Amino acid sequence: MTATSAPKAPRRPRRDLPPRRLFWSALLFAATLAGLLYSVYGSSPAPALRVGDPSPQTFRAPFDLVAVDRVATERARSAARAQIGVLYSTSPERQRLVLSELAAAELPERVRRFLTEAYSHPDGVSEAELPNLIREAAALAGDGEAVAATLQRLLISTTEPSARLTEAARAAAAESVEPVMRVLEAGDVIVRRGDPLTDDALRVLEAAGLYTPRSDRLEQSLVLALVCALLALFLTLPLLHFYRSLRARLTVGQLAFLVLLWALGLVLQRLAFLASPYLLFIAFLPLLVAVLTSERAAFVLAVWLAVITALLSPSDTPFHPLAALTGGTTAALFARTFHARPALLITGLLSGAVAAVTFALGSALVGGLGNLGALGALAWLLGGGVLAGMLALAALPLAESNLGFLTEFRLLELTSPSNPLLQKLLLEAPGTYQHSLIISNLVAQAVANIGGDPLLARVGALYHDVGKLRRPQFFTENQFAGENPHDRISPHLSYLIITSHVRDGVELLREYGLPAALEPFVTEHHGTTVLAYFYKRALESSERVDELNFRYAGPRPQSRETAVLMLADAVESASRSLAEPTQGSVRAMIDRLIEQRLQDDQLAQSPLNFHDLEVIASTFERLLTAVLHRRVSYPSGEELDRLKRDRDSRRASVPLP
Repeated sequence: MTATSAPKAPRRPRRDLPPRRLFWSALLFAATLAGLLYSVYGSSPAPALRVGDPSPQTFRAPFDLVAVDRVATERARSAARAQIGVLYSTSPERQRLVLSELAAAELPERVRRFLTEAYSHPDGVSEAELPNLIREAAALAGDGEAVAATLQRLLISTTEPSARLTEAARAAAAESVEPVMRVLEAGDVIVRRGDPLTDDALRVLEAAGLYTPRSDRLEQSLVLALVCALLALFLTLPLLHFYRSLRARLTVGQLAFLVLLWALGLVLQRLAFLASPYLLFIAFLPLLVAVLTSERAAFVLAVWLAVITALLSPSDTPFHPLAALTGGTTAALFARTFHARPALLITGLLSGAVAAVTFALGSALVGGLGNLGALGALAWLLGGGVLAGMLALAALPLAESNLGFLTEFRLLELTSPSNPLLQKLLLEAPGTYQHSLIISNLVAQAVANIGGDPLLARVGALYHDVGKLRRPQFFTENQFAGENPHDRISPHLSYLIITSHVRDGVELLREYGLPAALEPFVTEHHGTTVLAYFYKRALESSERVDELNFRYAGPRPQSRETAVLMLADAVESASRSLAEPTQGSVRAMIDRLIEQRLQDDQLAQSPLNFHDLEVIASTFERLLTAVLHRRVSYPSGEELDRLKRDRDSRRASVPLP
């Protein structure tokens, strides 16, 4: 824990290669994408083309195409060569000659050492450096003019022009100049149908793999297949972004599921284009990703899918990818606005409507569709939005139940008292259930105030003590008859029974199929704290007791949510023992317990800082004061009857006037 700001969560160690399952998933995705691209561009190889002939079709760049501009490149390299002046090399013979003359000359020792050091340097002494060198040496001598005259006769330059070094440097400067490129973005028109073919156009078509001067139909198909494969590999690179940004939150299996789902979605979208070029439902992918992971990842995916759609779309209109982009970003933006699963259908319809409006506005600007054609296109786009919502709704239960994705929908369902495990807790350990309800409110409010995930914290707090179901009568909140079974067993056995509720809780979560994200709330809510009550009993009965034998196994809290749960659990339990639950006594108890956890290093591995602890303490104080406030003592029926009788007696004893 730091005193200034919450540190970032520790990053997982980097791997040189992705895990095997994810690697094969990415490879399968690339192969699928290559096949889809070939189905669009490789089904009919280009005919023979000649300069001056009209183009038989409209050729578009299948990917971001870069060609070298040789003239501009050579001009830049010539300029780089011109910036390199003549280079010099050191002559060893001249160095030895000057050094021998200096050794024989009658010069002050300081001057001789200075000049010997200068002429011994590997870079030598150039002609331009001689005047300064003589002036500095003369300044070191007592008789400056005489020494300067001697040095003028003795000293010479030890460097000479080197044609080899100069040419090598100029060649290196020229080679370092990057080629000047001509860029065509994916989808840009290279040449339109009917336009005369030029030599430049043929060269670009050849670079794109759309035309080969000397090839038969088989060779051209192979070239197109290779181009599609390389383009698919290039378009698969964004998967690395998802892997790096989401690997700390998702398992390899979950990432592999998303990759395979994207591949399946693109295959279905390609087949849908065969039915109608306006049946666009690919927005179900960013919609599902936003629900399962984050809106940011969904936005990136929506942009990436717009590029893919532009390549897979059989239509020449540029508004097709724009409709895909606006529909996908709309799905990502509104995916978490609603808190019920059927709302995915509404979000899908909304994304289709936005895509339809985008397409309609673009078509109206260019007049590309007639009235009937426009209405048909808008109907297909709206239907595609509804289909996107249905696909996302169908895939969501699979992702949650079989792959362990924890969504907001799932968390809200887990807060329902009708959940089987909560029902079991309510019936068999009602005290623990009520304790968990109070804790969940404390934790959710405190976590929300420090910028954590309040919904996850609430659910984790509801289930953190489910392990007490194994032996509910051994926990104070469930001992309604006043009998404590710990009074009849040793402190060591009590320790084993109490601490076992952590292990039992994890087993129950897995038995009932609850998300793995709830397990840290069970294992970390006690950290490695000491069971002080039983440790004290053991000390009273024996002198040889090790404190480590009465600590929970841990681990200590690793997140904001579990750290707040630890504090709330301690505070709520201690609040039951307050004789006078005033605001001051409640706050003093909270501060004391937080200080104990700090002194015991229970928060050392959590990202909480001191400002967070102050916010948490204030939140606990406000909520517990409201829960524990004093209530007015209401009179019983018997007491009211007695007061009535006393009043009537007094009235009867008063004489009438």
